[in-house]
Amino acid sequence: MLTARLLAAYIARYIGAYREEYDRLTASPPSGGGYPRLSISPYIASAPLASFIARDGVAILESSSEPDHQWWIAGGPAMMPDFADGRTPPEVVQALKARGLWGKPIGIYRLVAKDGIPDVVWQGDLPEAVAHASVESEDVAVRVDTLDLSIDELVQRLTFGAFGICVDVHLPDRDSDFWTPHIVRDIGFFPADRHARRFVNYLEITVHLDEAAWDLRAIGTRVQADVRRDFANAFSLPTGGGGTLSFGRIRWIEQYLDRLSGLRVAIDGLKELLHSQDVLEDAVHDYLTANPILLDVYGEAVSKPRFRYPDKESPLGKTYVEPDFIIRFPGRRYRLVELERPGKRVATVQGQPRAEVTQATFQIAEWRAYVANHYDIIRAEFPGISTACSATVIISRSSQGFLGAGRDNVSTRNCSAANIRKLRF
Repeated sequence: MLTARLLAAYIARYIGAYREEYDRLTASPPSGGGYPRLSISPYIASAPLASFIARDGVAILESSSEPDHQWWIAGGPAMMPDFADGRTPPEVVQALKARGLWGKPIGIYRLVAKDGIPDVVWQGDLPEAVAHASVESEDVAVRVDTLDLSIDELVQRLTFGAFGICVDVHLPDRDSDFWTPHIVRDIGFFPADRHARRFVNYLEITVHLDEAAWDLRAIGTRVQADVRRDFANAFSLPTGGGGTLSFGRIRWIEQYLDRLSGLRVAIDGLKELLHSQDVLEDAVHDYLTANPILLDVYGEAVSKPRFRYPDKESPLGKTYVEPDFIIRFPGRRYRLVELERPGKRVATVQGQPRAEVTQATFQIAEWRAYVANHYDIIRAEFPGISTACSATVIISRSSQGFLGAGRDNVSTRNCSAANIRKLRF
């Protein structure tokens, strides 16, 4: 049977193999697969992992960080177990009503337990471990506790009763395939009275304790499937991301192809728009807002975020600056986007930049200065933007002919199918 020591050794070896496969897939061709370096799993991060061996299953949990906003009040994404009579504190109700949010969708899903929730589950506490083991793997601290609980009881306590009491998640039985765990990503859990909370960045649940399922010799084969599964999850996330639940084997090919089909439709629509006469910048902006996949397949597009200056702190007397878009990527990375009018000339025939380019680059510099000097104002909405933020100017391909002799000195990325050109900074 699986022991804490064996599981700790397995996870340590697994992390190393997972990162090797991730690096191989994200390396540039021909040596690698050219995948984007997305934050797809806790196994490539440095956050500590808490692992639990129950009497009939294993849970691996990463819950070391949570969103910067008060997700347990509004915003979530979260699941809130509750009793039929309602246990939400009056002060929370008042706060939501004061902001006009009471009774509206706020990203928190109330789950009522008709037959009640045992106090040990409502509290979310775990019993003392009957055995434990710890190991350092790469830069990750791994702790394994063996608990005298069933896997159902363990999951109930980790989610305050949301799973197993309020919602039947249909955990597989021992005859199910190896390496097809239930996975929860980026979802918070808290009881309605808000006495405790747990934001689950990653929770992996499996019902197998057979040593065959945790054989070190099978890790190489397993990670090849797991890394691709986690990339597929990242690829198939809707715009804006959010929490996900996956149960067993994921049919990820269909999800990924759905995204590619959507990209094709969006490209064709943009091509038609750009071929129309006298297309305006606002029309292109509106189209990109409605089809953010054109800006980036993997990022979330935020249209015209308004960065307000504190009173009398703008160097140019402005009250705010406003990028056309901010692209938000997993792992707290961002890109500022400036959209130029289609057909605008960006350089003279000699290859020298025109005033339009100078203006665009000045705006990017202005945005970056704001981020550097007033990060505290936008930190809640864009955490980490002060340290991981690139920039792009988007121009029409017709402007390429005006780049002149000096165009080879401009850093560009070609998006020929979309008939646009991006200047990267």
